[in-house]
Amino acid sequence: MKNTLYKSVFTLSVLLFLVHIGSSQTIPVDSLFIGQTPPGATPEKFKLAVIKGSFAAERIAISNDGKEIYFSEVKSYYPATGDTIKFYRYADNKWTGPYILFAGYLSPALSTKGDTLFFETAKSDYQTFFSVKRGNNWSPPQRMLKNLNSAHYLQVTDFGNYFISSVAEDGVETSDWCKLVISGADTLAHSFGEPLNTDKDNLDFYIARDESFMIIATASGLAISYKKSDGEWTSPRNLGKEINFGLGSWGPYVTADGKYLFYSTGTKLDYSDTGIYWVKFDQFKTFAP
Repeated sequence: MKNTLYKSVFTLSVLLFLVHIGSSQTIPVDSLFIGQTPPGATPEKFKLAVIKGSFAAERIAISNDGKEIYFSEVKSYYPATGDTIKFYRYADNKWTGPYILFAGYLSPALSTKGDTLFFETAKSDYQTFFSVKRGNNWSPPQRMLKNLNSAHYLQVTDFGNYFISSVAEDGVETSDWCKLVISGADTLAHSFGEPLNTDKDNLDFYIARDESFMIIATASGLAISYKKSDGEWTSPRNLGKEINFGLGSWGPYVTADGKYLFYSTGTKLDYSDTGIYWVKFDQFKTFAP
């Protein structure tokens, strides 16, 4: 009786261990990024399924384990219409989706732990929302940063610092790239000033998790700026014509491992060929001061 009980407990323990191992297995390399072959130094379109008459654009968000990919589907600009956040999920050794997560929102960004999703509405004042993940489900959108005149492309780093494009009292232009200064119930947007910000609206950007660099969207395309030892930022350096081949480049995102840059671009005024592209990011590390 006792031996039988021990055997049953042992068998159950093994099964639980195998379930744990199976659930924690990493995604195979050839299945990463929805099974698409990673690009080299030349940008390639990242294939994302959208409904007819719409296109994928804005920033993309990828979970730390690579098993979930979030993106925006847009019908038209400006203002954006038909904007919807969709996602793919890798489970049971296959990709499924895309599924609709939130209609009426766009530009998803994950927290460093992947348990919170930040996104926004396509209104002129850029209202920011968040959702918290519980299991495989996300909570209903809740608005945040209501006291800011504009809250665009909110991001959080490994140090727990928040960065945003917003209207700052010490700003250079209407919208600046800023660090959020949180004091009790008050949240202020503190501009990085020049040379990072210019006399143009400073909107889309990506800041590295370790805060070592920023990719910013400028009138001449994507550019990179590095943080100096004194905490100031270097003058932005354009990423070049091969990256900025479209009429505009926006929505930058760099994967957590720093290997690939994703961004939105297109060559036609009607946005009919607009999409999300990706390119190997290692080549831009030589730009560091």
